Amino acid sequence: MNPIHIAEARARQSDDPQLYMLAYSAGWNAAANGGDLDEHAAKVGLDGEAGFIEGVAAYRAKRATARDFVPSAPAHIQRLVEQR
Repeated sequence: MNPIHIAEARARQSDDPQLYMLAYSAGWNAAANGGDLDEHAAKVGLDGEAGFIEGVAAYRAKRATARDFVPSAPAHIQRLVEQR
């Protein structure tokens, strides 16, 4: 199941499906653009909306690699050694 199918299923379960999908889309785009997510959510009036938070999480999960989840991966250790 891809992220949009999950979002659509969650939207159907929410009190306001349109708001959920709007917030999800805004969260996805904010994560893609980078910057302060809390500031962006507040600016567009979606701070605290579950859809916004899940949109950010879905974008980050889709873009993540195995190294993002394993802090002791060899590449991570090598970067630490090189920083010394």
